[in-house]
Formats: sequence, C-alpha cells, structure tokens
Amino acid sequence: MREVTRTLIERREFKYLIPAPLVEPLRGAIRPYCRLDPFAERIGRRRYLIENLYFDTEDLSLYRSAVTGGGERLKLRVRGYPESSGGRVFLEVKRRINDVILKRRGQVSSLRWTHLVADPEAPIPDEVVGEDRDAVEHFVTLARALRVRPSTLVRYEREPYVSRKDEYVRVTFDSEIRAQRVEDLSLEPCYQGWRRLDRSIVCELKFNRAMPPWLVDLVARFGLQRRPYSKYRSSIRAFSERPWVQDPDGP
Repeated sequence: MREVTRTLIERREFKYLIPAPLVEPLRGAIRPYCRLDPFAERIGRRRYLIENLYFDTEDLSLYRSAVTGGGERLKLRVRGYPESSGGRVFLEVKRRINDVILKRRGQVSSLRWTHLVADPEAPIPDEVVGEDRDAVEHFVTLARALRVRPSTLVRYEREPYVSRKDEYVRVTFDSEIRAQRVEDLSLEPCYQGWRRLDRSIVCELKFNRAMPPWLVDLVARFGLQRRPYSKYRSSIRAFSERPWVQDPDGP
C-alpha cells in the first residue's frame, strides 16, 4: 500500500487538532470535492494503520533542531502499513523548509531494510531499481553519515481523502495516535509498550502550492486554527518529559 506513487513529493501541510465530533461535519463539507483514497477502499474501510519508526542521533539532535525551530528540519523514518504492506516498507527522508515539505521515499523488502541500516557496508539490493533505488540510497547515506539509531515507533490510523479536481490535494484525519520507545531495528511492536500521545484528531490539509479556494472556505467555515504538530516530537516528549505510563487501552 502506498499513499502516493511518487518517490519525491514537494508540498505544503497545514495541521489542525480537532475534536472527534468535528470529523463527520468535515467529511460532509469535503464530499463534493474529495473521494476516499483508493488504498483505503482497497482494504474495505475508511481507515488504515500506519507505523513509523523514527531515527535520531544518540543526543537527539534531529529532535532538538525541530524544537528550536531552525530553518530546515529533517526526519528519517521507516514507514510500514501493517494491514497491507505487500512485504514492503518505505525508507523516507522528510525535510521541512519553512512551509515547504520535501519528502523522498523508496520502497524495499521488509526482510532487507534492517540489514541496510545496520551494516555500513551493505549494498542496495538489486531488485531496488529506478527512483526507488535513488531514494533508498539517499536514506541510507544520511542514516550512516548521521549515525542515527531507532528512537520511537509511532502507530496511528489514517482516514485519507484525495481531491477529485485538483492536481494534488489531500485531506487526512489521523487518530488513535500511540508511541513506544524502541532500540531495535524492527517494526514489530511490543503490545504492552504503547502510550497514547493525543486524544484529539490531527487533520492535515496537503496541497502543492496555494491552498485551493474550497479549502480556504473550509478553514473559515469551521474556524480551524492551524498549529504546529509533530507525532515524532510528541512521542519524544511523552517519554522524556513525563513518567512512562502504559496506555490502559492497549494497542
């Protein structure tokens, strides 16, 4: 499963934390302009699971750079789709420069990615070709140069919609956001280790250049207040700034 088929994505992302009861009115408001993402349709329901394994340096320099609000912010992560992975994961490098998001991702076998990250001499598998190969090489080069290691595993459910009329516009609702601290190169979670990060819904509006008029109207009509939100930063704060408490609801 992929959210998009491109390996290099440039876009803007506006985020809003909303209460759960607001999701249904927003669904109704975007219905004339959007349809459910085909990948969500493929598994037979509105939402699908996403797991992101985030990497950072020993002293959490990527986290600290994001917190201080420097001009450029960088994330390295491995993304998996537990319900429909097809035996693949995505190695992603995500940069944010002011309001512009640059994301580069390449897919690789779920059986081979750990070897690539763990072994500085490991070659890129021959079956990874074309743009995927370029993206995987980019991830591996950065990971080795920065000497990153696993930091946190974040899991959530995404309800995604794509525009019927615009070149690239997406509206997503992320819920059930949980995280756990990790040290191993694995997307296999410890089912007793989750901690809930936020009980609000993260609504993201994603578009290429200027926000289309119907999205501008949506924000105004519902009084949405844009705010910075990072699942990775929230996961680090959850374990470093407060005592760990197991989520009583489980995974």
